[in-house]
Amino acid sequence: MSAAPLYVASVGMACPLGLSADSAGAALRARMNRFKRSRYEDNDGVPIVLSELSTLAPELRREERTLGLLGMAVADAVRGLDEGGRALMPLLVGTAPAERPGGVSEVFPQAFEHFQQSHSLRLESTLSRSLAMGNTAGLKALAEARLLLARYPRLPGCLVAAVDTLTNAPSLDWLLRQGRLLRPDNSDGVIPGEAAACLLVTRMPHRDDACPLWLTGLGFEQERATLHSDEPLRGLGLAQAYREALAEGGVNVAEVDFRVSDASGEGYGFKELSLALSRLLHTRRESMPLWLPAESLGETGAASGLVALAWACVAMSHGYAPGPRALISTSDLAGGRAAALLRGPDTYTPRGMP
Repeated sequence: MSAAPLYVASVGMACPLGLSADSAGAALRARMNRFKRSRYEDNDGVPIVLSELSTLAPELRREERTLGLLGMAVADAVRGLDEGGRALMPLLVGTAPAERPGGVSEVFPQAFEHFQQSHSLRLESTLSRSLAMGNTAGLKALAEARLLLARYPRLPGCLVAAVDTLTNAPSLDWLLRQGRLLRPDNSDGVIPGEAAACLLVTRMPHRDDACPLWLTGLGFEQERATLHSDEPLRGLGLAQAYREALAEGGVNVAEVDFRVSDASGEGYGFKELSLALSRLLHTRRESMPLWLPAESLGETGAASGLVALAWACVAMSHGYAPGPRALISTSDLAGGRAAALLRGPDTYTPRGMP
């Protein structure tokens, strides 16, 4: 079943590699990172390696870091819009689930005051809200934005953002207790990170956009074999999310040019990606590149889905994506699976691979 596409008018990002989508995308393309030994130590007294935005003071509370990251990403996405274009758009923000230690699940109403004072941005308040759904929150917020734009024709567009930070003591302790922290004695773990990404989505592309991008498909499913369950992993949930997104977009998986995933270092995630693709791909492909922002940013939680999507958008806009069809996917700890199909113009010609 097809649905109305969402056009990506602009993207924004804030992460340890850059304070704009263009700079962060270039650093991701160059495989840079800002991993460093931190002031936090594990139970053996070994400094924990993490990826932290240096322009935010280390002593900031996690609520302040979240607002700071979110504010920079949103400001980047609306840069260039005049005052009229900035007004009265709703903001949907994907955040960490409420039950995750160290997470910030609610950003409103503090975000309204922060954006008004720091970025002169007036948001549509009655439709703006947080979606505390973890790694899949950003793509679920896009589905919500699609509904809002269909229901309220007066809306000029919708800002869809996602933000998370895992560089605080409660989050690190939670990762440590779950055995998910990358340590000298645990190679199957993640590097904690932090980031925010934002997309301005509209019903129609800008008339003068040389490389219009649009989201033609979204898919969601629940996986029973989660990271901490005893169920055998068969990749069923992610495969179904892929299937729905591709069906909405009218694209066969064999036509996908590259994938971008939030897998962040654990073997479970890579095994799931492989199983899900094998369930859909029935023709020979020499390769289907897999891009992993976590290689440079670490685990960015709720921000990971839109970070992946924003990077794909930047790569297409700058001509270094392998092709005009990208399949984005995210997986959360509760079993949620989400996928999105991003398309560029059929005339797109890659100018160079990363």
